[in-house]
Amino acid sequence: MRYYIVAAAIALALPLNAAAAPSHVIVDADGNVARFYGIPIHLTVSGLKRLPYRVKMGHGYAEGDRFTIAKISAEDRVQVNVSFGSDRKLYVAETASSNAVGPKRIGIGSLLSDVRAAWPAGRLLYGVEENQATVIFITGTNVMYLFDPKDMPPGTFLHRGSIKDVPNMKVQSIRVSDRPNSVPDACVPGYCL
Repeated sequence: MRYYIVAAAIALALPLNAAAAPSHVIVDADGNVARFYGIPIHLTVSGLKRLPYRVKMGHGYAEGDRFTIAKISAEDRVQVNVSFGSDRKLYVAETASSNAVGPKRIGIGSLLSDVRAAWPAGRLLYGVEENQATVIFITGTNVMYLFDPKDMPPGTFLHRGSIKDVPNMKVQSIRVSDRPNSVPDACVPGYCL
């Protein structure tokens, strides 16, 4: 009889949807992403082999340094590109998969106005990085949202300080880094709004 009572107590303690898929984005108490589509943010290169996903590894080069990259077919068929630092720890994970959704239900295709509403203290930064135009929204957590520079007003990257506002463009990719990114206190004209 005791065994039935223990079994019944365990069964009642389990949620009814225990077989349902886990949340694709797990956020810690500070609002930072801890797991992104099943990929732990503190992943190492050696930990790649323990992931239950298809992984293609390669190498990249930046400023003369060689680093490891991985393309991971993660949960819900989301393709995540992961870059590792020289310490062989995850530096950044990024996806442009159309079905990807980040914290606060902001995903690929969400509007800039939605991103700003979710993170009112965040800031949109733009400029040229490694000879490429970049438009990125810094949330103040380890999550950033990237936008297509082509959606910015004409001349944005040629004439600093000449734009007053940007169109309500759509999120192009979601980037999660290994640590929070602070929002700049002051805007440098021509670099952020």
